[in-house]
Amino acid sequence: MGRWARLVLPRTYMDRQRRAGFLFVLPAVAYFTAVYFVPLVESLVGSFYRTLPGGASRFVGLRLYELVFTDSAFWNSVWNTVKLLALSVPATVVLALAVALGLDRLTLRWRSLWAAMYFVPFAVSLVAAALIWQWIYDPVYGVLNHALSLVGLRPQQWLQSLDEVLPSLALVNVWARLGFDTMIFLAALQAIPREYDEAAEIDGATARQRLRHVTLPLLNPHILMVCILELIFNFKIFDQVYATTQGGPAGASQTIIPLLYDTAFKYFRLGEASVMAVFVFAVLLAVTLVQWRIFRKPVEY
Repeated sequence: MGRWARLVLPRTYMDRQRRAGFLFVLPAVAYFTAVYFVPLVESLVGSFYRTLPGGASRFVGLRLYELVFTDSAFWNSVWNTVKLLALSVPATVVLALAVALGLDRLTLRWRSLWAAMYFVPFAVSLVAAALIWQWIYDPVYGVLNHALSLVGLRPQQWLQSLDEVLPSLALVNVWARLGFDTMIFLAALQAIPREYDEAAEIDGATARQRLRHVTLPLLNPHILMVCILELIFNFKIFDQVYATTQGGPAGASQTIIPLLYDTAFKYFRLGEASVMAVFVFAVLLAVTLVQWRIFRKPVEY
């Protein structure tokens, strides 16, 4: 009897622990299911149905996928998204890393002050920030063109130019995301043991050599993580584009999420919008799987 009691009691205790753990995560699981999983399934199902006048729907199989993937406007929005990624992500990562390296050299008091200042843009509403930048970029009354006139340069069209609209939006993205990425890099720098840098200095390595051969290799996982986060953020960009240009001029800044929004809520083509949503999900899933494959290996200093 005593032996059976010893076998049953631990199992009962572990069962209670599992049930308690399940109850703790149940609210998060329910929220994720209601907010993410259910809309995902509905979008996947809806991508096979065409919405008819009057609100009815009809099953059309893969017809909507063929319609969307042969639409030049869709691929133009994808291409604009890729160009915006190419302009925003490298600049944000490099600048955030440079700022973090500079902050790491300051004393704790000044580091905290400057870190808070860099983080403020990330806490600002993207819509409010986009409206402010729209005023800054205004070709007639904008602050930026006024500053250019003071140094003898001609004013630019910025958001109203086919060639300048994407670089202008990329600058807004860099401004909005710089503080968040800086905090990640700064925390990673603070976690690196100082013994490595001191040992390299004793061996005669210069500051540039220590940065190249000691600091950056140890930051490599964090650099990759920030790059992937920025790819995801910029691929889903909506607020800045819709609040400033709404895809203009002439579709030069139309990215995939604003196009999805217009397709669903302006033209009420819910089937085509569902196809675009499935496309976005597939791309982001691929990026997430790459991230998991890269970061599943433990990092050893």
